Amino acid sequence: MKIHAARSPRGFTLLELVLAMIISGLLVTSIMNLADATIKTTRLTVDRQNEQITQDAFFTLMRRHFEKLPGNARMELTFNEQGEQYLSDMTFQNVPTSFNWGGTSLSSEAMRITTTPLRDGQLDIVLQYFDEPILDSEESLAERGIEPIASITLLNGVRLCEWRVLSGSGKTYPVDWTDPKVGLYEWETARLPTQVELNIAFGLNGEVIRRVFWIPKRQNPQQTTTPAR
Repeated sequence: MKIHAARSPRGFTLLELVLAMIISGLLVTSIMNLADATIKTTRLTVDRQNEQITQDAFFTLMRRHFEKLPGNARMELTFNEQGEQYLSDMTFQNVPTSFNWGGTSLSSEAMRITTTPLRDGQLDIVLQYFDEPILDSEESLAERGIEPIASITLLNGVRLCEWRVLSGSGKTYPVDWTDPKVGLYEWETARLPTQVELNIAFGLNGEVIRRVFWIPKRQNPQQTTTPAR
């Protein structure tokens, strides 16, 4: 009878261990790079979606505001071109329906949409609230000592923000270049423009987007009388 001794299992050689470690390292690195790329792509997608949501919300806010302007609203647009930058102030008075941005709602005597220049050449679009009328004097707000009671930044880092006011035929209203404010559009109660045009570009490389907002004609509530009974 022959008895065969059981062979002990062969252990891994040093070369095999080194190769296994290298392969494992490559796999882990590949997985981490893939995961990192996926996270970055997801973040970029989320950021773009958030930017698009913010832009859409801004356009919706503008459209609803212009559509709800009452018949006795006063409106003024001043602008100043400084090199490649176009700075503007669009002021509204006698507008009881306040803007509502990001859940923040304030009531005020007057509101202003202003563009604030940044160091990198871009602009912030800021909404300012005032607790007193500001269109009833030729003096500047600084001369009158008037400051906004609240400010909300609607958009950050805008490359271009140009407002134009249009007649029903789409023509731009004339500009009084002799006005000390450089460029001025102003209307009395019965002369609100029919349309307001906005040309805006988001970010340094954003394309110019054109939006036109209608201003429906409404009766001046101050001229409405209650019939005698």
